[in-house]
Amino acid sequence: MSSTTVLILRDPESREVNLRCDALGSYLRRMSGVEGKDVTLIEGAARSSETVTQVAEAAGLVGAEGQVRYVPTRAARDRVVADGDGAWAPALVSRHRKQARRSVGAVFQFPLEAEAQDTDTTPASLTTFVTDWTGLPSSCAIAVHPGHPLSTGLGPDEEAAFTGRFCRHPLTGDLLPIWVADWVKPEFGTGAVLINPGHNAADLEFSRKVGLPVRFSLAPEDYDGAPADWPKPPFIKSGFAFRTGATDGLPFSEAKTKYFAAVAERGLVEEYTDSGMGTFRIATIDAEGEVDLAWDPRRRTVASRGEGGDPIAVTLSPVLRGAEQHVRSSDLTVVTPSTRVEDDLLALRLLLAEPELEPAVKSAPEVVVVSNAQLAKGVDAGVPDDVLGLALLVSAGPLDTLSVKPQHIEPCERFLKAHEGLAARECVAGQDLSAETAKAAGQIKGLLGRKDLKQAFTQLYRLQKNLAKSETVGASDVSCYGVLAHVLAGVEAPHAPEELAAVWKTI
Repeated sequence: MSSTTVLILRDPESREVNLRCDALGSYLRRMSGVEGKDVTLIEGAARSSETVTQVAEAAGLVGAEGQVRYVPTRAARDRVVADGDGAWAPALVSRHRKQARRSVGAVFQFPLEAEAQDTDTTPASLTTFVTDWTGLPSSCAIAVHPGHPLSTGLGPDEEAAFTGRFCRHPLTGDLLPIWVADWVKPEFGTGAVLINPGHNAADLEFSRKVGLPVRFSLAPEDYDGAPADWPKPPFIKSGFAFRTGATDGLPFSEAKTKYFAAVAERGLVEEYTDSGMGTFRIATIDAEGEVDLAWDPRRRTVASRGEGGDPIAVTLSPVLRGAEQHVRSSDLTVVTPSTRVEDDLLALRLLLAEPELEPAVKSAPEVVVVSNAQLAKGVDAGVPDDVLGLALLVSAGPLDTLSVKPQHIEPCERFLKAHEGLAARECVAGQDLSAETAKAAGQIKGLLGRKDLKQAFTQLYRLQKNLAKSETVGASDVSCYGVLAHVLAGVEAPHAPEELAAVWKTI
């Protein structure tokens, strides 16, 4: 039996949208169930600290303003932008691709100086995404974000700290100190930034705060080294190579090309276009949270296994279910509000694209986008959830914006009330299914298969009325109607779960 998971995302701002998503997700679960599939409906948040730990190890997590946020890896971002993560709907691919902030540059490898405490998992190099390397020879340090694997973290009031580690400059061979800085964005490039205070204004400000040297590898034309004409930092993307050896005197753009070629010959750089997508909230730090995590306050992320950390309570997002083995190994259907497509759905899509999370996802899930819904004037806000949920399900297609009016509510109220009477009615046993019921049921089943729920409800309501007004009604007719009503409206099924699929096949 195939395994199917229906995952419901929600809009925290709207009861009606959430009910609409819940009703549609529950319908899809029931539909899959009668088709003989093993179905799991996920309506709430993840509940496992193990899931959070897996994401922290496979990708990255950071803490900010009472939240735990997921940092997608470069590999996941690249797969999503290139649509290499499955056959997602073209409209969704286009929306997510437009959301990416592209930065053209290169990824440089800075060989890491070995230390006694290094393990087999310690990287050989520190990778850094660089958009401007016109002044590459004068770079003097690298800064990483607090949660970076090479970070030693920051104290509560610290903005920067030296890690005690060094790496080699891939062009000059100089030793560059590795710093931790709170301003480094983990979601940009590789989460590591090359510091060049002589030729970058932000780097100059940082270097003056922590005491890094300011060197120059660019200078104005005909500069002869006289003290009166010493370059004033930052000297940006202009002038000629200076104190660089073989490239001295070349215009800055030509020198840039030479630097890249020299480092590329050593296999330590490749051209790269970064697709920035930001970070995504996957948990809220909350004293009432249902999951306890070990938190590393210095590195501002989940503590590694076996390293302790401060205990915190969190409330997890449903999006995290995309990291769970059951979800990744099943046929997945996602029901999402249209307001969450660029946030929760994109985060889920990135999680499913993470190469280090197992098992690997083989195909994209089916995605059902649900548009906005609200109560029109004249509709009591106290309408029961079962009535309102049915009205939201059958009054319009998921992509249609819906204003729920009295004419939507009233037939659903009557249907549910009449169903109770029909289900309790004494029926004639032993009769074959009537031709009229068989014909109507076949049409309704076809409409349900095409997800035309509005027309399916219209015909099911008509069938219910016809059965209710008959002087005698056969048990087979009521049973057939009852299975259809269960699938569409979520009323109690007339058969045990293991029998529903068999009855469905006969309709």
